[in-house]
Amino acid sequence: MSHLDLRASLQFLIFSIFVVFISLSPSLNIIPKSLIQTSFHDSQRLIQLLLVALVLLHSVIFNKHETSFTFNKNVRFGFYALIALATISTYLAKSPRHALIEISLFLGLSYLALFVINSYNEINSLLVRRLIYTFWAGILLYMVSFFVSYTTATIFNTAKPWPALLTGFSSIRSFNQYQLWGLGLITLPLLAFDFKNPYTHRWLHIALIFWWVILFYSTSRGALLAWGLGILCTALIYRKLAWPFIRLQLIYAAAGYFCYSILFKYIPNLIRPNLESSLLTGTIMRSTTNDRIELWNSSLNLVQDHPIFGVGAMHFAWNNATVAHPHNSLLQLMAEWGLPAALIVVTIAGYGFYSWLMGNIDNLRTQEKLDSNLSIILFFTVVTNATYSLVDGVIVMPLSQVMMFTIIGLMIGFYSNGRFTAVKQTNKIKPVFAGITLIALACSTLPEILQNISGNEKHFSIGYTAVGPRLWLEIK
Repeated sequence: MSHLDLRASLQFLIFSIFVVFISLSPSLNIIPKSLIQTSFHDSQRLIQLLLVALVLLHSVIFNKHETSFTFNKNVRFGFYALIALATISTYLAKSPRHALIEISLFLGLSYLALFVINSYNEINSLLVRRLIYTFWAGILLYMVSFFVSYTTATIFNTAKPWPALLTGFSSIRSFNQYQLWGLGLITLPLLAFDFKNPYTHRWLHIALIFWWVILFYSTSRGALLAWGLGILCTALIYRKLAWPFIRLQLIYAAAGYFCYSILFKYIPNLIRPNLESSLLTGTIMRSTTNDRIELWNSSLNLVQDHPIFGVGAMHFAWNNATVAHPHNSLLQLMAEWGLPAALIVVTIAGYGFYSWLMGNIDNLRTQEKLDSNLSIILFFTVVTNATYSLVDGVIVMPLSQVMMFTIIGLMIGFYSNGRFTAVKQTNKIKPVFAGITLIALACSTLPEILQNISGNEKHFSIGYTAVGPRLWLEIK
């Protein structure tokens, strides 16, 4: 096998695992329990680790054959400073090995973003289509599972208390993260694709309406608030250019709520008066927020006690007896990584947004239909999920992490396409970093994995007192 064939084979393997991860793992526990005892969350984490490891291996072996572009030197300096701060924070942490897991995982995910950038520069719109088809495969499979359960519960009056119809995630809010990352991109085919079959558009419209039914069923105030803010910001920035996309979103939201009311209120009550309560016990119209406020106050206390280097990555779980993360991305970075590291992340993100807005809005009218709509949708997706990350663990869950860095890579690839001259990569630092990150990630995660395989534990256990998901799904 030639060098190019090996590279193509590894790229195909990476994308195949990505497809399995995004489309199948939300509905199916991929890893057999005869091999290793896993929950849905732990299974998704293992697949994520495999995906990241292969991306790092690809960067180590084939980096010099890839095309790339040059980041702003201040961004590079900020990134290196962030790594230095994270290294010191890890050394000072209560459990350096576990802090190293999260540091190396995020570094590995950054290489995933670079992989997406290079893939976009190589195959452009083909990558966009593949990603959207992957998202759609996962959505359709999940909806089949959901509505089969709903039909069974309705016809046979089977007790399905909320949120029992939603499976595949350790938390219903993790499902909302999965929804929000793809909620914009899955409308791109209706805005920019040409289908030979005239019925394809109709079926996509119907599927999107029922995808919104599930969103309303999940009763997430934060997800709907984030979506609304994303729509508002997109309308303010892109104005009339965004109207086709916004109009679709508003139609699906309205039609989805109407169908949700029929399916979960009118029909159950018509069949049996007490069936509605067995299908639906959650509601958006609730005022409880004390749990979030307590977590945020706890984060601020950690920031006050450890302002420079934080308590260490993943270490909110070691400093909170009940919950493993503070449900706020900014507070999590400040508490765990320290104020300087959080400031660097926010500055790089702000610079990225500024560059994005300055780089494509003026040229949007002259771009092709696919590119103009993709630009709008990517902006909406990042704003929506950045907002949602302020009330939920968006930067914690494996599916959300992979989708986040995939979207970031797609945005950078889209922004850089045609703006930079593709050159052979001669910088040896990047593959060296990839190799070090791969070794660190493997060595730091193996103890829990080997312990589970050996049968000494019936589930993954990492040692902190808090329950719920962080790296693994802690069960006490």
